[in-house]
Amino acid sequence: MDLPLTHAGGVVFRPHNGEFLYLVVSSSDGQNWVLPKGHIEPGESPEAAAVREIAEEAGVLGEALQPLSIQPFVKLGKQALLQYFLIREVGSTETKENRTLRWETERAAFELLTFAEAKAALVEGAAAIKRLG
Repeated sequence: MDLPLTHAGGVVFRPHNGEFLYLVVSSSDGQNWVLPKGHIEPGESPEAAAVREIAEEAGVLGEALQPLSIQPFVKLGKQALLQYFLIREVGSTETKENRTLRWETERAAFELLTFAEAKAALVEGAAAIKRLG
């Protein structure tokens, strides 16, 4: 049985002094550093869910540039499937969640991230940015 796509999130970036910084947020319990992500609502596309979750969790408005790989992960003891997107920061809005945000270089973000699926998505997103020029 194939697991349906349940979550969407983003590798969010912005230019800064000739390099790119990546958005890392604290988890909802404040115990981990993660990429912003969340549940796909009924009738919502994965891309729209990713952009919405980033705004809710981080107060960052983004433009999805391309899909990244689909990653399995465990959420509350259940298997879930997550679609990441490469997302460029385009503005800010009011956040709906009380999370700590950090904009970090690829290396620093990689070292902060707690989970393998987020680290893999970050590396994939950074490589995609380099290919985009």
